[in-house]
Order: sequence, then C-alpha cells, then structure tokens
Amino acid sequence: MVHREYESAQDIFAWLALERIPLVGPISIAKLIEAFGGPVEALGASRHEICKKAGLSERLADSIISYKPANEEIEKDIATLQRLGARVITRWSPDYPRNLKDIYDPPAFLFVRGSLCADDSRAVAMVGTRNPTRYGLEFAKSITRDLVRSSVTIVSGLARGIDTACHLSALREGGRTIAVLGCGLDVIYPRENESLIERVSENGAVMTEFRPGVAPLKTNFFRRNRIVSGLSRAVVVVQAAKKSGSLITAFHALEQNRDVFALPGNITNERSRGPHHLIKQGAGLIESADDILNALGTCGFHDTGEPYESATDSSNAIEVSETARTILNFLDLDPTPIDLICEGLKLEPGKLLAALLELEMSGLVRQSPGKMFSIAKP
Repeated sequence: MVHREYESAQDIFAWLALERIPLVGPISIAKLIEAFGGPVEALGASRHEICKKAGLSERLADSIISYKPANEEIEKDIATLQRLGARVITRWSPDYPRNLKDIYDPPAFLFVRGSLCADDSRAVAMVGTRNPTRYGLEFAKSITRDLVRSSVTIVSGLARGIDTACHLSALREGGRTIAVLGCGLDVIYPRENESLIERVSENGAVMTEFRPGVAPLKTNFFRRNRIVSGLSRAVVVVQAAKKSGSLITAFHALEQNRDVFALPGNITNERSRGPHHLIKQGAGLIESADDILNALGTCGFHDTGEPYESATDSSNAIEVSETARTILNFLDLDPTPIDLICEGLKLEPGKLLAALLELEMSGLVRQSPGKMFSIAKP
C-alpha cells in the first residue's frame, strides 16, 4: 500500500503513540506503514489484519491492539517539540536523510531541530574519545576544517572531547554539522554543550530517534551510533579505546557498507588502541582530509578552485636542516621528553639541541616545561 506523505496533527499523535507500544520497533513500524499506509490506519487495524497484511507475529499484534495511548503524555511531547521549534520527520517524508534510509534498520521517524538538505548526503562522521590528547584534538579540528572547506557535512554525537571539537571546528568554518543525540531533544547532555546545541541547530541539525524526556541511558547510545554512521558516507575514528562507543560506530559503518578511517597514534597510549585495531582490520589510515576526500572521489579544493593546504603539510614551505627535518618527523602534538628524542633518533645531545632551537625559531616546534617538545599547533 502507498503511504500518505502528508503529516497531519492526527498523524503526529499516532506516530508518537506507535513509538510507545511495547515490543514495536523501527522494523515493525515500517511493516505496519507499508501494509496500512499511515500510523492512524495501523493503530486501527485488527489483530487478523496486522498478522496477515503486515506479517507481524500474534504476540506483536496483541501488543498493538491492546495498547491504550497515554493522551496527556503524548500531548505534552507535542507541546515540547513545538516549544523547541522541532518537528517529526518520518522515514516516508521527502526530507528524510537519503543516506540513513539505505541502512538495514533506519529509524521510523526522527525528532529534528534545525534543517536538513540534499547536500547532507556528502557527510562524514567524526568520532572519538571523550578524553583526547592535544594531538587528537588538533588533528580532529584540522581534518574537520578541511572537510568543511570541501562542502562536507560533519556528523557526530555531541559528546565531550572529539565530538565537541569537531562540531565546533565545523561551525568556526561556517560549515554544516549534524549532532545525533542518545536522549530526547529537550534533555541537555552533556550540560556544558547547551549553547553548542543551539548553534548546531542554527547551522545544521540536532536529531534523535528518542521522544522528548528520554534520558541519556547507556543502551540508547548503541542505537544512536548506528544513526551517526548511517547518515555518513564515511566514519573517521580519532583516538578511542579498543572497547568504546567509537568502535561500535565503526562496526555499524562496516555493516552499512561505509568507509572507515582511523588516525594512528602513539603505540603506548591506550587511546591509540582502537584506531590501530581498526587499521589492522583494514580501515584506512588517515593523515589528512585528502585521504578521505580521495577515497570518496571528492575533489579536495576550495569553492574558489584553489587547492587547500592540509594541516600536516604546513611545514613544507619552511626550509630547515636535514637533522631538524628528522626531528620534526619524529615528534607529534603530544610533548615528548628530550631524553626520548635523543634515544629514539640516536643523535648527539649538542646536535639535537641545536636542531630543536632551529625548529623553535622557525615556529615549527614548541617547548613545554621539563624540556618537552612537540609539533606546533597546525
């Protein structure tokens, strides 16, 4: 049966009622809509019709026909959505995200603040640890910056750390970004990102499949992660433990036939274990945004047609000695003790100090207290 595309107030009420029925999830809702054309008709169907036309089990049919809508709760949710300027977008709506529609179990409907557009199909998800190092943060921001400059929409989960850094980097560049929540739109989580939620909704979209009032429960984030990857053409993991939500997102991406990229890091850092595991399993090793753009067949240029400069290439224009170049290639954004540099490169102390001074004066390396050295911020 052909479904109705127009969402009336009665439809919205019925969608929110369907979402509350025990045992009924996105796949069951999809079968009901395909069978009966709309949520109102699905709720009014008989037990026999639900089993025969929608192909659902007798147990599910019994759950549907015995459900009594909690009118006051549903009306309260509708009022909350109106207060937030949010709307319900169903899987059958013309503005439902195209990429997300292609996954195995797309949400039957989404609660959305902000705007969605056709160009959001050019999306890349950036995910990672809530406790990144300076190295992870700086590369996440620079990769996001360069993707946005190529008109790529950045998708993430609004969590602390890498997620927040990528949303902010996209906003600073005037680009589009989409935040996917593991709770209701009216639940601010984490609390410190309240203003960021407002900014994202004004320059992209904040969305969730959870109705208003739903708390950020741990189990919700597994479901949230499949949406993060489903919205995107590729997922980039920037620093994550081997057992983490970021790797779950990557595994969802693989199941959805999305490309997965990972940023390599210090082998002694626990936050490198996740990306390194993915790289061993065949994920693309990423050094700059070009690695993603080239893999997706997207030209890495500004709208002006001028090639952009990747963060990792900024030192190429500055001439330094061969020894200094060797040191520069050895360092990263995390400060490294001078003893480890000396030991790792087998350099004489005097020669090492002279080269480090050269790099500092060139603005390529910064020194931290305790004779610690790192690459200067891109």
